[in-house]
Amino acid sequence: MELRDRVAEEFDKRKEGLLIFAFLLGFGFFINQGVEIKGLYMDDLYLWSCYGEQSFREFVFPMGSSRFRFIFYLASWLELFFLENHVTWIVPFNIILNSLISFSVYRIAVRMSKRKLVSLAAAVAYLLSRMSYYQIGQLYGLMESLGLWAALGILYFLYRYVNGKNTRAFLMANLLYFLASFIHERYMVLFPVLVLGLLFGAKERFPMKADDEFKAEREQSEFKGGRRVGKSRRRDQADHAASKLPLFFLSAGLFGLIQVIRLFTIGTLAPAGTGGTDVADTFKMADAVGQAWEQVAFVFGRNSGPDYLCIQTYADSPWNIRMLIMGTNVVLAAAVLIFLARMLFDRGMALAHLKTIVLFLVFIALCIGSSSVTIRIEMRWVYVAYGAALLLLSYMSSIMGKAGILVFLYVGLLFPVETYYRSYWDNLYLWPGQMRYNSLAEETYEKYGEEIFDKQVYIIGNTYDMSEFTAETFLKVYDKNKKGKNTKIQFIDSDFDMKEIDEGMVILSEDPGNNAFQDVTGFLKKQRINRAYGSYDDNWIDEHAKIVFMNGDRDTVILGCYYPGTITGDQVCQIRVNGKRMPDLVFTDNYMVYEIPSAPYQMVSLEFSCNFYVANAQEKRGEENLAMVVTIKEE
Repeated sequence: MELRDRVAEEFDKRKEGLLIFAFLLGFGFFINQGVEIKGLYMDDLYLWSCYGEQSFREFVFPMGSSRFRFIFYLASWLELFFLENHVTWIVPFNIILNSLISFSVYRIAVRMSKRKLVSLAAAVAYLLSRMSYYQIGQLYGLMESLGLWAALGILYFLYRYVNGKNTRAFLMANLLYFLASFIHERYMVLFPVLVLGLLFGAKERFPMKADDEFKAEREQSEFKGGRRVGKSRRRDQADHAASKLPLFFLSAGLFGLIQVIRLFTIGTLAPAGTGGTDVADTFKMADAVGQAWEQVAFVFGRNSGPDYLCIQTYADSPWNIRMLIMGTNVVLAAAVLIFLARMLFDRGMALAHLKTIVLFLVFIALCIGSSSVTIRIEMRWVYVAYGAALLLLSYMSSIMGKAGILVFLYVGLLFPVETYYRSYWDNLYLWPGQMRYNSLAEETYEKYGEEIFDKQVYIIGNTYDMSEFTAETFLKVYDKNKKGKNTKIQFIDSDFDMKEIDEGMVILSEDPGNNAFQDVTGFLKKQRINRAYGSYDDNWIDEHAKIVFMNGDRDTVILGCYYPGTITGDQVCQIRVNGKRMPDLVFTDNYMVYEIPSAPYQMVSLEFSCNFYVANAQEKRGEENLAMVVTIKEE
């Protein structure tokens, strides 16, 4: 009973939090419905191939590559180990992870604002964001999610340290900084936030021993004059500054350690850029400033740039969406003004509020700056700044009084905006490719199961520019036991590149209008040869039969005709080609060759009318008797 009571008590304590998480998880699945991953490609497929072909050490600790993200690689190794070949589990996994992050946003916002409903609204806004496309829709989204989670954790623990908590919060911020730097190297830029937090930090209160407490009490009782008290205060300030030096050296040493590790593992300190570029080669100050302002606009709901990176620009959006965005901006402006007014009247806490605001703004500025130095802006990089902005809004609501309702108004106006942009996620650069490879998975592994590994997959043409690596690796993802014989996809110019289409083939054609593939194997078989009546798959025909097929790249159709009976010279078969009677086939031997002129790649209709059949045949398939075997020969 005691254990049961403890469990019940613990559940009762956490019941509210569990209900909040369940709500956020349900909302996460609801808002992301329709997003799916069935096939891997590009970076996701390369990540899987490394997992499948490298040892644990090689995968988690790659030496000599352009990036060293061992924390992310460890997390992805664990994820892929758990998922195995269940590619469709990636999106649910991503949704659960992002819901956990939103719950963290809720918990942090509650501690900052002391308002649960406001904090819940911030968590919902986080999940709702159009910027989550990469976190949800890609295997590599794990990297962005973990990096964002760690970065927001750094901000939270520094907030706690600045607002009078103990050294443990600062140490946690440093630990998360180390982890974040090896999830994605752009988070190295947050080092100044650690220093700023240290400068803003309140006086530490270290626990004193009994002798120290007695000494302190005696000093306070003996010296109550203003002069001695002043000296004591100055000494406290000096001690406080001295106590921060080890923490500063810790952070500086940690930053140095990160650089040493990077230099040792990748051979350089310069971070790699986007799309295989090098930041040192592509950086331009003017471009960086412009891209930084673009990211600020993204945080305020105003998309800019090409559609394949921003979904749809603010200028091209419908007027009602633009009006709603303007409405959210007005609400945010009102919230800022109310907060500033309240802060100025609350002089006792004004400095503390100012420190917190500066900490948040510097964090956001550094996150935006780190994403502005490369060749383009992707919304997924702005997501962390947006998450921090939501936490800042929650913090501001703590002193806004009844005006905190503005947070709900902001989220209410935001909902139709975000859902509108989400409906156009297929404008983004990664979506068409993902749709194609989802379709490829549907037409291969999903349709044929394990049998696909005993078949050879062919694709007619290659207008999608599928790489050799993708062709070799795509189907291996589903081959759990690595026993597939024909996992490499091959390309053909035409189905007539094969003399015949047998059961060991799967032929696909591209469907560019729908960013998809189509399985045309059955259609091509029927197109190759349609046994209209009196004709059978083993090439036997009845006394009267019809075969329709498409000629290949030849100008002649050659028939091989075999009659197993006694040849008397009276065995005659009338043949019509596309309704036109041809010279009769007269058997002078058991096997005869019959040639028919025909244009290449044209439909040919053959009708047979035989005055003979196989006598005493043990098998009769239709109403008439079997007459002979007819094969369409390939030159």
